[in-house]
Amino acid sequence: MRLPTLAAVAMLMATPALAASVEADARLQKRLGVTVQAVAAAWHAGTTAGFARVLDPGPLAQLDADLLTAAAAAQASNAEAARTKVLAAADATVARKVAQAAAAQARADSAKLTLLRRRLGLEWGPAFMAMSDARRAALISNLATGRAALVRLDAGVPLGGVRSATLDLGGGGRAMVQVIGAARTGDPRFPSSGLIGLVSGPGAQSLGAGLSLPVSLASGSGGQGVLAPRSALIRTGGGTFVYVRKDATHFERRALTGTAVEPEGLFVGGGLKAGEVVAVTGAAALFAAEHPSKGEEP
Repeated sequence: MRLPTLAAVAMLMATPALAASVEADARLQKRLGVTVQAVAAAWHAGTTAGFARVLDPGPLAQLDADLLTAAAAAQASNAEAARTKVLAAADATVARKVAQAAAAQARADSAKLTLLRRRLGLEWGPAFMAMSDARRAALISNLATGRAALVRLDAGVPLGGVRSATLDLGGGGRAMVQVIGAARTGDPRFPSSGLIGLVSGPGAQSLGAGLSLPVSLASGSGGQGVLAPRSALIRTGGGTFVYVRKDATHFERRALTGTAVEPEGLFVGGGLKAGEVVAVTGAAALFAAEHPSKGEEP
């Protein structure tokens, strides 16, 4: 005697209750290996494909060194100007001309320091100009030791709203990019001025200056939805579905819309709500129960 197949068992013990739904009691669910899980709310950020070019940190390091030297010179000359001014006013042991020369030198050193700070903004962007000396020094130290790398991000669309990006390192490797701010020089091939980003961690060591890599740019725009586990998905007839548990014995096959692939599963913009319970294993068996083969016999 031929033993019944799984699909035949499902056909005998599960009967469709409504269109695109299937009924299965607890015993059958266990036999078919059906387990369930509530789906969680998720946010999907819009993404744009672009290019990343690794920047040479040498000019930034040189500018930082010039700035620190100028800051030390300005501090010393301002102190000297203050000292000679006091002495000249007190007992004329220092000639007025010497005091005036010291004041002029202090103003010149302060102007040079201001210019160098402005160059940070003009050449590297306002975000670098706003950095404290300590933070900028730590950044340059990480760049020098290979613990970090600076990249310029460009794409064929304006990049307003982009907050992070993912570099494709090849061979399945990826590296996250933290957007620091807007670049100050444009590329005639692209409609935007570009962004400056920071790559930190082990992935930065392989990023030599001048290297170009594909990048996926994530903007703040997107949508609210849920994250469906991959094991819950059924793909048929050009659509993607899940089985939603309506009660203890009934499952409804639900079409998903507004989907996007995420590392943790499938983002779903429509068709599911946060908290709804779906079959995460045994979904294929439920589909077989809903669509039994005509040739199956017990």
